[in-house]
Amino acid sequence: MKDTKIPLDIVFINEDLDVISVHEGIPESEEFITENNVTFVLEVNKNSGITKGDELEFSPDSQVDNSKMIVLDPNGNPQMELDGGERIFSRANTKILIKFAKKAHSTQSDNDYKALGKRVFKFLQVQEQNEPEYVKSKN
Repeated sequence: MKDTKIPLDIVFINEDLDVISVHEGIPESEEFITENNVTFVLEVNKNSGITKGDELEFSPDSQVDNSKMIVLDPNGNPQMELDGGERIFSRANTKILIKFAKKAHSTQSDNDYKALGKRVFKFLQVQEQNEPEYVKSKN
């Protein structure tokens, strides 16, 4: 929940698509939320009504695609689909990158574009060195 400003329900789901537990995600908490035998983790708005024992259902024509991730807006509508390999930065880091990008675009300066690139690579390097910070599974 680090860098997450809103409370969430963290829903742990097993391979049979059964909800095995729901944990309260506390904003800005750096405490690991763990569970055994997890196949999927779903993060939804707090007080979602999802409870242990609920079953995840898919319409007959849909299939579970483990290689894709869908980013949802606050209303639960898809904003984008990620194919895998993409990086998601924290809000704080994203704001910094946007600031650098706006400056580089505005000035069209090679130095400003280099500064943006250096910042991106710095954030990527930090990500590579970090332990999992948000949801960790004990398999």
